[in-house]
Amino acid sequence: MTVNAELARIYGGDADAIHLAPFGTTLPTTITGALDEAFEDVGWLHSDGVTEQLTGSVNKTRGHQGQAVVRTRVSESGTTLTFHALETKAQTQSLRYHEKSVAVAAGVRTVTRGPGQRVAVRTAVIDFFDADDDDVQERLIIPRFEIVQNGDRVYGGTDIAGFPFLGEIIGDYTHLSTDVEGAA
Repeated sequence: MTVNAELARIYGGDADAIHLAPFGTTLPTTITGALDEAFEDVGWLHSDGVTEQLTGSVNKTRGHQGQAVVRTRVSESGTTLTFHALETKAQTQSLRYHEKSVAVAAGVRTVTRGPGQRVAVRTAVIDFFDADDDDVQERLIIPRFEIVQNGDRVYGGTDIAGFPFLGEIIGDYTHLSTDVEGAA
């Protein structure tokens, strides 16, 4: 077995981005394809990055003899992505809060908010770049991305009062990545 440090990734490139658009917006089909005008970048992300978690319930069926596992089945499988957006802008506020009406006048954004949480359905394109090599990229193309608030927004003086989110990928999605192994 050989090892290759060129295949180890450190993310956090300058161009890493989560782009969101209304559900049903036309998606790119290539790793560097241009995005539809409807996509908007959520802006700066917290230094913790984006966390991908495979979810689901594992059910084990055991046999009578020795209680050995006979079958394992995954039900309710899925994939979630958690991220912490740092910019206070209309997009992040509309994802976090149930905004019933919005008006902007004389530099003031006035919003009537409903209480509690809600699910925001979007289309997403998420780009990751190796921090040391801008030519190494991964792109997630997600037709249906359901986003909910994921934690508290803290108004304090020691950190940015960002917006923590949890997005669940619903259905199939496309993952594109630079073929570094093939190039080597």
